[in-house]
Amino acid sequence: MNDRADRADPASRVETEIETSVVVTVRNGARFVAEAIESVRAQLGQRDEILVVDDGSTDATAAILAALDDPRLRRFTTPSQGVSAARNRGMEAARGSYLAFLDYDDLWPEGRHATLLGLLKADSEIDVAAGRIEVRFEPDAIDHDMAVLHGKHLASLVGTCLYRKASIEPLGGFAESMQLGEDAEFHQRLVEAGLRLHFDDCTSLIYRRHGGNITNDKQAVRRSFIDLARRQLARRKARTPDAG
Repeated sequence: MNDRADRADPASRVETEIETSVVVTVRNGARFVAEAIESVRAQLGQRDEILVVDDGSTDATAAILAALDDPRLRRFTTPSQGVSAARNRGMEAARGSYLAFLDYDDLWPEGRHATLLGLLKADSEIDVAAGRIEVRFEPDAIDHDMAVLHGKHLASLVGTCLYRKASIEPLGGFAESMQLGEDAEFHQRLVEAGLRLHFDDCTSLIYRRHGGNITNDKQAVRRSFIDLARRQLARRKARTPDAG
């Protein structure tokens, strides 16, 4: 007799059935977004969902998203407020127990999701599973120091990870006042909170370098490093009682 369960709110039943939520953020990403979403769709099951947050695109992104036919796909349109606000919007709407983030111009390598999900399911003490990053240079890519990071572990790159949603919700999401370095700042707070990260030797993200990367602005990148250090120092001071 499951009479009582049958009378439960249908929305709540759907929520408990979702296993993994993948938040894809995009702004003016017509060039890459369909390929990014396809790399995710190919690895998810029927109990998963993809939340695409369009951060005020003015190109053909909206039309491309509208043409994608998949019941697991949920679309959100927001005013242009930056990637942090877009990720936070997706995170708030996510219904899965596991959470991943992907930028519109990056890709999931084959087998990525099964590997990271298996790690989290095998060990309930792990809060975050992460793999390696592969850097892919498009023909219009600008020379950048990211070249030396090929094949290295990048814990601070949000796209390489799969998270337990319940573990990261208390962190309060991404810093919406940051236009760069917000992913590193998020992981700084994650480590400071004592969450457990597990690194696997798999490749978990294909990171594209192209002419439109926001990190092509090297001065902005340098300013973001200074901002990161200041924020971390401020948190450290806030945790340390005044002497005397």
